[in-house]
Amino acid sequence: MNTVLLNDRSIEACAEGSALSWEIFCSFEDVRHLQPQWDDSAARLGGSIYMTFDWCRIWWQFYGERKALRLFVWRVNERIVGLLPIYIETVRLGLLRLKVARLVGANIPPKVFDPPLDPAFTETIFEQLFKRLLAEDGCDLVSLGPISERLNLAEPLQRACKLRHDLTRNLESLRGVHSVFELPANMEAYYGALSKNERKNRRKYELRLLKKEYETRVEVITELSKAESEFECFAQQHAAQWAAEGKTGHFGAWPKALEFNRALVRAQAALNRVRFVRIVANEEVIANQYTYAFGDRYYWELPARAIAPKWDRFSLGPTGLVTLIERGIEEGKRYLEGGLAHYDYKIRLGAREYGTFTFRVRRCGAQVGLKLAIFILFRKAMEFGYHKLWYRRIAPRLPLAFWRPQWRLWLQFDF
Repeated sequence: MNTVLLNDRSIEACAEGSALSWEIFCSFEDVRHLQPQWDDSAARLGGSIYMTFDWCRIWWQFYGERKALRLFVWRVNERIVGLLPIYIETVRLGLLRLKVARLVGANIPPKVFDPPLDPAFTETIFEQLFKRLLAEDGCDLVSLGPISERLNLAEPLQRACKLRHDLTRNLESLRGVHSVFELPANMEAYYGALSKNERKNRRKYELRLLKKEYETRVEVITELSKAESEFECFAQQHAAQWAAEGKTGHFGAWPKALEFNRALVRAQAALNRVRFVRIVANEEVIANQYTYAFGDRYYWELPARAIAPKWDRFSLGPTGLVTLIERGIEEGKRYLEGGLAHYDYKIRLGAREYGTFTFRVRRCGAQVGLKLAIFILFRKAMEFGYHKLWYRRIAPRLPLAFWRPQWRLWLQFDF
């Protein structure tokens, strides 16, 4: 264990004389004894479910091959004040090698990771992180994100870079957006915050039309004994919905996505974190929301709905989302995390958009800078030639039998 006295700025933010201690673990088995503390600290410090022990452990199980693991745990007086699960991967381009450190989970698929960090210690935590990864592990680049702007990490990261100016160069950030629904005390308050036209539509479609014609109910599946089989039904409905549009959906887009999510559901349902919020009409599930609950929020993973002309007029997409919002309110949650990227319908239904950042810090040295520039140039070429041209334009025109998950080489370069 390494013990580092806090610098003056950090001492002012905490008890005088406190010391920040840190440990680095290289396997999840080595840190399993900390799982309850890990998850409690993630909830207390505002970390997302994607930073919980089992989520990271299962991701590593499926995607950790040919990577090195570094699990950083910081404490003050035995109380966890910071968690950063990191993996190190060597990306190859001919004879060139780029050693990249990323958050466990990045980037299959990308999420809003929001690592659990106490704001009083973030500058010191990042300073120590850079020293270990850049100096001792020999990484060329540290890439952290996507992380929400709500965590306000840009300034402490910048200060940490200045403190380690002997190691670091160029704090850069790649921007994106994510949506968050702030959940009020009740549905009347939720409807009241919508536009007049949207409020009228939601009140009309939120099961009222369905109930006039079908025997309709809303069910929430949480138990482990039911959640696993429910996931299989959800995955089939999700795939059928996207197949109707000539696409594979989420589970066809990402490597090992179906198996990965099966394992997630099994582990998280055992901790009472899984929610399938489904609308049932005449004993048929016509809409289903695959969701996780952690801390004070819901994490909306994916929707699925029935595809048939008779359901088109019931606006099942927005209706399913509003039903999910209602269940979150009933459970006392404060937020519904709506995921990355901009979607107009989420804004219409009350979501607020926040920026996200992927922070990139490279090791100093002209050779590293040149090497990184070559890798970034190659990634831009792949972005146009593979992702935009092939994956988004050509592949969707082919029969589904020719579709494959996104190319692992392309995903490696997403740093």
